[in-house]
Amino acid sequence: MKVEQALRLLPALEMVGPLRALVLASSTPDETNRWGSAAPYLTVGKWAISVDLLRRGIPQFLTKLSDHVGRLYQHYAGALEADDKGDQPQVVVHLLAAAQMEERVGRYAAALAWGEVALGVAEGLNTRVTEVETLTFLGEVARAQGQFAAAARHYQRALVLAEAEFDPVRVIVASEGQGLVALAEGQLQGAAAWLGRAERLAVEEEHRAARGRILRSLAVVAHRQGDLHAAGERLRQARALIEGLDLAPEMARILDAQGGLDMALGRTAASLASFREALAWVRRAERDHRLECTIRIHLAELFLEMDRVSEGEEELRNAERLAIANDLGGRLIQIYTRLGTLRGMQGAETGFVFFEQALALCRLLDSAPAFEARVYHQYGLFKSALGRMEEARAWLERARELFSTAGPGFSLDEIDAELHRIPA
Repeated sequence: MKVEQALRLLPALEMVGPLRALVLASSTPDETNRWGSAAPYLTVGKWAISVDLLRRGIPQFLTKLSDHVGRLYQHYAGALEADDKGDQPQVVVHLLAAAQMEERVGRYAAALAWGEVALGVAEGLNTRVTEVETLTFLGEVARAQGQFAAAARHYQRALVLAEAEFDPVRVIVASEGQGLVALAEGQLQGAAAWLGRAERLAVEEEHRAARGRILRSLAVVAHRQGDLHAAGERLRQARALIEGLDLAPEMARILDAQGGLDMALGRTAASLASFREALAWVRRAERDHRLECTIRIHLAELFLEMDRVSEGEEELRNAERLAIANDLGGRLIQIYTRLGTLRGMQGAETGFVFFEQALALCRLLDSAPAFEARVYHQYGLFKSALGRMEEARAWLERARELFSTAGPGFSLDEIDAELHRIPA
């Protein structure tokens, strides 16, 4: 049985998300296709499911799930106990801990639901500190989900409250959050303003880690604005701040950004060294699979830029296996979109299978409209490059529609220009 057949038998419910992850983890590339002519176009949907392996994995899976649910319910029991004692701040602590547990395993809708309950309690407290912490948590989760308007509202409310409380730490966090939302929406001026404000506030030694993180984000903004010199200077400052701190994931992110900058400057050897060093830093601490997957995608893009196509594809396939093994659906969508784009560059019409798989994953994972829109955008460009203008127009118009529903902040100028170039 193929993965796509197995997934069709699962309802689109968040509660079966862990089972979907087990299905993917129990799959392997079908040997009859792995080395045949279809191999370059193989996606996870065509992988074979080992039902025996899935069955054998269920007890361990249930133990892990039971432990997670047990700890979740203990937090709920703790919240009830605190509520019975009239200790409302402790109620919020337990509810927020439950929300954070759900966020760590990728159950974002559940994390937002627990967080909203925590916020409702926090709003009734005499102190605003707990409310600000809850709002910034909700902002982070909403941003990760592509719900940028909601994220901006949470961060703005957190900022107002933190300023009223003269709480510099949380003012920095809320300002940084607003900047990251603007960056995700492509609003570079707004991102630079918000992140710049956060960086100016983070001047004390106690804010050293936050300032390093913010400078890295400012480097990304400068890079996208085309100011590569400023981007390099900010990355240098960020690295100087983070070195000496036990923050391996942040160092990996800085090196990943440096690799992207070196690639833009045409320094391919330096870029390759930065990406490889970033991967080494990821392995130094508790492994962050999502971050490792991102770095491998960027490394693949470098290989493709260097015309080392086979190595680029190999890295994308490495990232694919990592995403499948660790239930990183969002990264898998990115990988298949890039593989589809690569096939388009090679003039291979059969590259459409990657875009179709990416869109199937968007529907399966109930992705935010902005994420699905990006796939349609690239699909439209793929069809346009192959001269299939009617199909290209259909996909670009679909991308435009989805970006419009994603809320304000997304620029439609690029898509409009591409549509204008396609004959009516």
